Amino acid sequence: MDFSVIVPAFNEERRIAACLESIRAQRTRHSYEVIVSDSNSTDRTASIAASYADKLADRTASIAASYADKLVVCRERGTARARNEGARLACGDILAFIDSDTVIMPDYLDTVYETFRDKRTLAVSCAFKFTNRRPKLLAAEYATNAYYILRSLCGAATLPGFNVCIRRGAFERVGGFRLCHLEDLDMSIKLRQIGKTVYLSRRLAVTSSRRLEQDGIAGTLKYYMDLFEASQNRRLGFHVIKLKRSQYNDYVHRE
Repeated sequence: MDFSVIVPAFNEERRIAACLESIRAQRTRHSYEVIVSDSNSTDRTASIAASYADKLADRTASIAASYADKLVVCRERGTARARNEGARLACGDILAFIDSDTVIMPDYLDTVYETFRDKRTLAVSCAFKFTNRRPKLLAAEYATNAYYILRSLCGAATLPGFNVCIRRGAFERVGGFRLCHLEDLDMSIKLRQIGKTVYLSRRLAVTSSRRLEQDGIAGTLKYYMDLFEASQNRRLGFHVIKLKRSQYNDYVHRE
């Protein structure tokens, strides 16, 4: 199988259906499976995912060999743990991690696959759009994509976890996602130390802007700066703005 698309989820009943529909809508000749790794949600997330798997089986019976949809429930919460558990069940040569509040464009898998034709490439992320199109968020979207593209051109790609595709062999070599804050950044660092990583400039993912909407640009920037210092055990040496203490122990970063 070419791809295993792994969707970590926790209490995403309002968003996961759109995510799964975007995966099902892929226009591709490549085989893929979908694995939803639910972090013991307390809402309807798991039941929606199970319903999706049933519908997919009904509608694709003629090409069932291309799909092997799975739902796994992790009793302990955490995005890294959910991604790792999904990967444990995966059959694909490429592990595509798509967050449950993210949708991908119909040519996402084909575009990623073309990049992996370069055997040196170990991992790929695609540029993104935010769901909310307010001017401030558009500016943040543009600046973030530009920063990631520049880093990729310089050979030091940062791969945002809401859409990241990794060769299975490379994923296993580095031991999967570390159970830490900013596990996607930690994975980026480990992968680029052993091979080529790429951030594509094509905007093939649309992801939630809710953290920016909740905390603002300065608050979000500080949140991630603090998390970087905590996960990498190093100081950045500056702070853009001193706000209230960041709250690390939400579900996303719980170890």
